[in-house]
Amino acid sequence: MKLTTRARYAVRSMVAISRLSTDNQPVSLERVAARTRLSKRYLGQLAIKLKKASLIRGVSGRRGGYLLAKAPEEIKIGQIVEATIGPINIVDCVLEPDTCMLSDYCECRELYSLVNEKIRGVFYGFTLADLAAKNESSKSRPRGDAIPGGCGGLLEGRTASAAKDDRNEMGQKGSATAAQVTRRARRSRVAKTKKKRME
Repeated sequence: MKLTTRARYAVRSMVAISRLSTDNQPVSLERVAARTRLSKRYLGQLAIKLKKASLIRGVSGRRGGYLLAKAPEEIKIGQIVEATIGPINIVDCVLEPDTCMLSDYCECRELYSLVNEKIRGVFYGFTLADLAAKNESSKSRPRGDAIPGGCGGLLEGRTASAAKDDRNEMGQKGSATAAQVTRRARRSRVAKTKKKRME
């Protein structure tokens, strides 16, 4: 199972909202974008799903924005993940046995179900408060022009200028581009590794 970009960035944005919303004041997407280094347009798409799952609520007006719909201690990371990608399900037959004619006597389905249960258990074993508190005591940022991606994210190990180009592209073309940029970054790393081996 590979956690999607959408799920990782949803967790990242929720951590940012949790940290930025002090004194019950709404947090604008601009502030969340600055904290997470994600485009405002991409965050807007995530916000729609998170609102539908009743994890955040919108506040209108000149100083409007978003607030957590409940205390961070009450929001499970699994809820955030499933709000954006649907039920955690590593193989279709685990939750929908009718999709496979062999599910009733499949030797592997029990194993898949156990793995799926363990994964869900980990995600639901952590709350938003757990992640929001992590490393919050240290406000220092990495020096230099390298920008960390966070949550296994897109920008890991890339320069500021390259990261900016990726964010601009994502903002212009939406969520589909995020996966394309991620694949391109991965291919670049593989190519560099092969080149070093040849040398």
